[in-house]
Amino acid sequence: MKKLVFFMFAVIGLTIAFGNKATAQAATKKKVAVIAQEVKEKKDLPGPEAGPREKKTRGYCYAYFDNYTGHYVDIWVEGIYQGRLSPYATSVRIDVWVPGNWTKWYAETTDKSLYWSNSSYCNDSRVFTLNLKR
Repeated sequence: MKKLVFFMFAVIGLTIAFGNKATAQAATKKKVAVIAQEVKEKKDLPGPEAGPREKKTRGYCYAYFDNYTGHYVDIWVEGIYQGRLSPYATSVRIDVWVPGNWTKWYAETTDKSLYWSNSSYCNDSRVFTLNLKR
C-alpha cells in the first residue's frame, strides 16, 4: 500500500513539474462563421479536392470546428479525411501541419444534404474556429 501511495505522489509530482507548456508566441485566434450550402441533388455535391498537392513550408496551425447543426459532419483538410463531428460538437481541434499558404478544408453532412467549403490562410501559431451553421 505504501508503494502505491508513493508511486501516485511521484507520478503527480512529475506531471506537475514537466507539464509546463512554454510557447514563444501567443496564438492568433480568428473565428469564422460558415453557412451551409444545401444540396439539391446528391450528384452535385462537390466533394473534397484531392488533386496534386502544392509544396508548402513546414509548421503548424490549428482549426477548431464547432458543429451547430443536428447532423453528423465529415471533415477533410487538404483533401485528407480528418474525422467526423457529432451533432452540436464544439471545439474539435484538427492540427494542420503545412502552413504558410491557403489551406483548403471541406465539410459535409453524412446524409449529404449540406456542405461547407472554403480555404483559410494558415501560418505558425494561428488558430481558426470554424462555426458550421445551417
